[in-house]
Amino acid sequence: MSTTAVTLNEDSMGLCVPSVKSVPIATGAQIMFTAAQGVNAVLYFSPATAAILSPAPGASVALSPGQSITYTISSVGSVAYGVLTQPPQFQAPHFFDFGAPQTPPVLVIQPGMGGIAFGVAGNPPRT
Repeated sequence: MSTTAVTLNEDSMGLCVPSVKSVPIATGAQIMFTAAQGVNAVLYFSPATAAILSPAPGASVALSPGQSITYTISSVGSVAYGVLTQPPQFQAPHFFDFGAPQTPPVLVIQPGMGGIAFGVAGNPPRT
């Protein structure tokens, strides 16, 4: 399987913005997250997403400028998968809402800001 690279950049508002908004996922595929030079980032995986990644991420994964981490997809199901990317000074998210499950499965990658995710509309917060 191939490796998909996701670079985390800082925008003019101070958000940690991923280079891609979603990644198709399949068993055995790899996803590499890299913080761009000058960018400190924290990744927050939804519980469903954390359950399919190897190595298993903790509650949060911090990346220093230029640092990378690679995950392998161990399995996929029929749920919505996603990760919030944000600067370390922002509060951890209170909920995850990555929309409805997609077929074929994708990993949604969204900038977040203290529990607020951007890019998904129409679904109420889930705790």
